[in-house]
Amino acid sequence: MHPENITGVDIITISPDGYIRLTFEEFQQVSLVHLMSGLDEGDNLPLVQEGATFAEFTGYTDWVSVTSPAISIGWDWMNQFSQVGGVYYKRVSKSRSNLMLVDAKQRDLGPDKTAALIETVVDGIVWQIVVQNYISARYAS
Repeated sequence: MHPENITGVDIITISPDGYIRLTFEEFQQVSLVHLMSGLDEGDNLPLVQEGATFAEFTGYTDWVSVTSPAISIGWDWMNQFSQVGGVYYKRVSKSRSNLMLVDAKQRDLGPDKTAALIETVVDGIVWQIVVQNYISARYAS
Protein backbone atom coordinates (compact mmCIF):
# COMPACT_ATOMS: atom_id res chain seq x y z
CA MET A 1 0.00 0.00 0.00
CA HIS A 2 1.19 3.50 -0.77
CA PRO A 3 1.67 5.78 2.27
CA GLU A 4 -0.10 8.65 0.54
CA ASN A 5 -3.16 6.50 -0.07
CA ILE A 6 -5.74 7.62 2.50
CA THR A 7 -8.35 5.07 1.43
CA GLY A 8 -6.32 1.93 2.02
CA VAL A 9 -6.96 0.94 -1.61
CA ASP A 10 -3.79 0.59 -3.67
CA ILE A 11 -4.78 1.89 -7.09
CA ILE A 12 -8.17 3.04 -8.32
CA THR A 13 -8.63 3.05 -12.07
CA ILE A 14 -11.52 3.46 -14.48
CA SER A 15 -12.23 0.39 -16.61
CA PRO A 16 -12.87 0.79 -20.35
CA ASP A 17 -16.63 0.38 -19.68
CA GLY A 18 -16.59 3.37 -17.30
CA TYR A 19 -16.82 1.44 -14.02
CA ILE A 20 -14.43 1.66 -11.12
CA ARG A 21 -13.94 -1.89 -9.84
CA LEU A 22 -13.25 -2.64 -6.17
CA THR A 23 -13.95 -5.45 -3.77
CA PHE A 24 -16.56 -4.74 -1.11
CA GLU A 25 -13.80 -4.69 1.51
CA GLU A 26 -11.89 -2.07 -0.48
CA PHE A 27 -15.04 -0.01 -0.98
CA GLN A 28 -15.72 0.01 2.76
CA GLN A 29 -12.39 1.84 3.23
CA VAL A 30 -13.37 4.67 0.85
CA SER A 31 -14.60 7.91 2.41
CA LEU A 32 -17.67 9.51 0.85
CA VAL A 33 -18.55 13.20 0.98
CA HIS A 34 -21.76 15.00 0.04
CA LEU A 35 -21.69 16.59 -3.40
CA MET A 36 -25.23 17.90 -3.82
CA SER A 37 -28.91 17.24 -3.17
CA GLY A 38 -32.10 18.57 -4.65
CA LEU A 39 -35.87 18.36 -4.58
CA ASP A 40 -37.92 16.58 -7.21
CA GLU A 41 -40.34 18.89 -8.94
CA GLY A 42 -44.02 18.43 -9.69
CA ASP A 43 -45.33 15.57 -7.60
CA ASN A 44 -44.67 16.73 -4.03
CA LEU A 45 -48.13 16.82 -2.47
CA PRO A 46 -49.05 17.70 1.11
CA LEU A 47 -50.13 14.85 3.38
CA VAL A 48 -52.88 15.60 5.91
CA GLN A 49 -52.17 14.27 9.42
CA GLU A 50 -55.03 14.77 11.93
CA GLY A 51 -56.05 18.27 10.92
CA ALA A 52 -52.55 19.48 10.15
CA THR A 53 -50.90 19.45 6.77
CA PHE A 54 -47.55 17.75 6.44
CA ALA A 55 -45.63 18.56 3.27
CA GLU A 56 -44.19 15.27 2.09
CA PHE A 57 -41.55 15.68 -0.60
CA THR A 58 -38.99 13.67 -2.51
CA GLY A 59 -35.53 14.38 -3.79
CA TYR A 60 -32.14 13.05 -4.73
CA THR A 61 -28.64 13.16 -3.34
CA ASP A 62 -25.20 12.57 -4.82
CA TRP A 63 -22.07 11.66 -2.91
CA VAL A 64 -18.50 11.19 -4.13
CA SER A 65 -15.33 9.60 -2.84
CA VAL A 66 -12.26 11.59 -1.93
CA THR A 67 -10.27 9.40 -4.33
CA SER A 68 -9.06 10.14 -7.82
CA PRO A 69 -10.80 9.07 -9.93
CA ALA A 70 -13.92 9.70 -7.88
CA ILE A 71 -16.54 7.11 -7.14
CA SER A 72 -20.00 8.62 -7.55
CA ILE A 73 -23.05 7.32 -5.67
CA GLY A 74 -26.55 8.72 -5.80
CA TRP A 75 -29.99 7.72 -4.56
CA ASP A 76 -33.50 9.06 -4.20
CA TRP A 77 -35.08 9.85 -0.83
CA MET A 78 -38.34 11.00 0.64
CA ASN A 79 -39.14 12.69 3.89
CA GLN A 80 -41.68 10.90 6.06
CA PHE A 81 -43.62 11.72 9.16
CA SER A 82 -43.20 9.62 12.28
CA GLN A 83 -45.72 9.85 15.12
CA VAL A 84 -42.90 9.53 17.66
CA GLY A 85 -39.98 11.32 16.06
CA GLY A 86 -41.25 14.02 13.74
CA VAL A 87 -39.84 14.11 10.21
CA TYR A 88 -37.14 11.81 8.90
CA TYR A 89 -35.53 11.13 5.52
CA LYS A 90 -35.63 7.64 4.00
CA ARG A 91 -33.76 6.21 1.00
CA VAL A 92 -36.39 5.07 -1.53
CA SER A 93 -34.40 3.88 -4.54
CA LYS A 94 -31.55 1.67 -5.55
CA SER A 95 -28.23 3.43 -5.60
CA ARG A 96 -26.78 4.71 -8.85
CA SER A 97 -23.03 4.52 -9.20
CA ASN A 98 -19.98 4.21 -11.40
CA LEU A 99 -18.77 1.47 -9.04
CA MET A 100 -18.85 -2.23 -9.89
CA LEU A 101 -18.00 -4.49 -6.98
CA VAL A 102 -15.92 -7.56 -7.70
CA ASP A 103 -15.10 -10.76 -5.82
CA ALA A 104 -11.63 -11.85 -4.71
CA LYS A 105 -10.96 -13.22 -8.22
CA GLN A 106 -11.89 -9.83 -9.77
CA ARG A 107 -15.18 -11.14 -11.24
CA ASP A 108 -18.04 -8.64 -11.38
CA LEU A 109 -20.75 -9.16 -8.77
CA GLY A 110 -23.24 -7.58 -11.18
CA PRO A 111 -25.31 -4.39 -10.95
CA ASP A 112 -28.00 -5.71 -8.59
CA LYS A 113 -25.61 -7.20 -6.02
CA THR A 114 -23.35 -4.15 -6.30
CA ALA A 115 -26.31 -1.82 -5.67
CA ALA A 116 -27.44 -3.89 -2.67
CA LEU A 117 -23.98 -3.83 -1.11
CA ILE A 118 -23.57 -0.10 -1.77
CA GLU A 119 -26.92 0.42 -0.03
CA THR A 120 -25.65 -1.37 3.10
CA VAL A 121 -22.84 1.19 3.25
CA VAL A 122 -25.15 4.14 2.46
CA ASP A 123 -27.65 3.02 5.09
CA GLY A 124 -24.81 2.90 7.62
CA ILE A 125 -23.78 6.53 7.21
CA VAL A 126 -25.57 9.53 8.66
CA TRP A 127 -26.59 11.12 5.36
CA GLN A 128 -30.05 12.31 6.41
CA ILE A 129 -28.97 15.32 8.47
CA VAL A 130 -26.47 16.37 5.79
CA VAL A 131 -29.20 16.25 3.12
CA GLN A 132 -31.72 18.00 5.36
CA ASN A 133 -29.30 20.85 6.11
CA TYR A 134 -28.32 21.17 2.45
CA ILE A 135 -31.96 21.22 1.28
CA SER A 136 -32.86 23.80 3.95
CA ALA A 137 -29.98 26.07 2.92
CA ARG A 138 -30.50 25.59 -0.83
CA TYR A 139 -34.25 26.21 -0.92
CA ALA A 140 -34.67 28.75 1.89
CA SER A 141 -35.61 32.15 0.60
